[in-house]
Amino acid sequence: MLQKIISRLLLGIFAFVFCFPAFAVSEIENSKSAAMKLQAVISAREAVAAETEIGFSAAYSFNPFPERPEVFSWNFGDGSMATGEEVIHIFREAGIYEVRLTMRVGSESDEMSFPLLVFEKSILLLTDSTARESKIAMLAKTAREQNIFLDTAWGVGNHAGFFAEENAIAAALQEKFETLCETDLIILWTRGEDGLIGLASFAQKLNPPLDFSSKEIVAITGGSLDSFARIARGSFATLQPREILLTRSDALRDTVLTENPAELSAVLEQQAIPFRTIDSGLEKFSFTAPLSFLVNYLVSEGIPSSVILLVLMLPVIATFVAFLKQVVGITTFGVYTPSVLTLSFLAIGLKLGIIVLFVVVAASILIRKILSRYRLAYTPRLAIVLTFVSFAIFGAIVLLTWLAPFGEYFRMADLIAASIFPMLIMSTLAEKFVSIQTEKGARSAIRMFTELLLVSLACYLIVGEWGYFQTLMLAYPEIIFLFLLADVILGKFTGLRITEYIRFREVIKRAEEE
Repeated sequence: MLQKIISRLLLGIFAFVFCFPAFAVSEIENSKSAAMKLQAVISAREAVAAETEIGFSAAYSFNPFPERPEVFSWNFGDGSMATGEEVIHIFREAGIYEVRLTMRVGSESDEMSFPLLVFEKSILLLTDSTARESKIAMLAKTAREQNIFLDTAWGVGNHAGFFAEENAIAAALQEKFETLCETDLIILWTRGEDGLIGLASFAQKLNPPLDFSSKEIVAITGGSLDSFARIARGSFATLQPREILLTRSDALRDTVLTENPAELSAVLEQQAIPFRTIDSGLEKFSFTAPLSFLVNYLVSEGIPSSVILLVLMLPVIATFVAFLKQVVGITTFGVYTPSVLTLSFLAIGLKLGIIVLFVVVAASILIRKILSRYRLAYTPRLAIVLTFVSFAIFGAIVLLTWLAPFGEYFRMADLIAASIFPMLIMSTLAEKFVSIQTEKGARSAIRMFTELLLVSLACYLIVGEWGYFQTLMLAYPEIIFLFLLADVILGKFTGLRITEYIRFREVIKRAEEE
């Protein structure tokens, strides 16, 4: 048995030694012959309007015989032919054409086909969610069959914070700028009002400006149409389109496949799909709603909605913190610190904000422990702590940028320009943390830090993740006065806090029994 195994093993080694080189040489020869073949390559736009010139190029074709001249022959699929490395053609009728390129070098030849859509109508769809990709792809295929070109701009935000959505929308519009100029219909399917305000902000930066007077803008939202309509007037004043129509996602198919955008309102009305139309700009100033007018005015002047929201949300955050402190009894570093810490999370993103926050606290504890061995006055000692905290934040940014994939995940290049303000906030927190640690001990400081983090996270979820509330604040900024009234009511509250009821429950129980 052993002898058979050894003989078969030797036979296998013998076959491998003698057969593998021949196989390898054959593969090399095949690869060389493949590399020596002609390769015709067509470079052109994937879609073009009827009666419009389109250029085709074969410049990227591969000729393994540079000493021999190549001949390029074009068949445009509409009965027209041409020759040359670069050609220009005009398609008179809409449809899907198969453009063929034949490349000849001596007796050798190669062909390539290129499907081209010659459309009657083009549409630019801006969306901020890749979860809609399959639905959009199916709709684009249906539109293509009807000679409609649906071009999608993916304004997908990154993890770099509250301003990431605006940067992503601007980049997506810039990438599809040619379609933006040509189309008469723009569909915005984004979270809240981000797409509409992002489009208005992008248009204001164009030089020369782009004429929107013949364009129809359709904004799809899942929130309140009435609230959205109040915000849309500022964008209308900036863009001056033919009309802005606000509707639901159910209207997407009808919006794309309707032949004339001017007839879209009638189609949606027949389908019983709710919509609102905006055909005028800012209303006159009203003393009953002064903040609403001013918000729309700022939007019309190109001020990003994220900047306006940060200003409007600060009273909301402060009131929520005051409620947690006054009624619930959660101890934080005052009202100012959790408020500005929440704004820092909004500016640089929650994940990176938490990382930087823990870096600040860890650096504060470590440096204070090292400095405890030396006799230094409090203020210079604190200055040293803040200096090393800055070093720690800088080192964390460098490390996250260097370590893949974290640099791309957090988009550090986009973040650095806006990181000074959050860094100063974190440094201020280090000062407060060291002060509490000195006065009450490390355990109390860590407990207060934990409560601070929980309060800031709760504020972040309300302000940064609740899209309906954001739209409501932009549409009805006078709500701030209600929070001001709530602050007055909280200031009059003198009862026991919820945590005090829990802490003294035994005493309260005995008092009730007596």
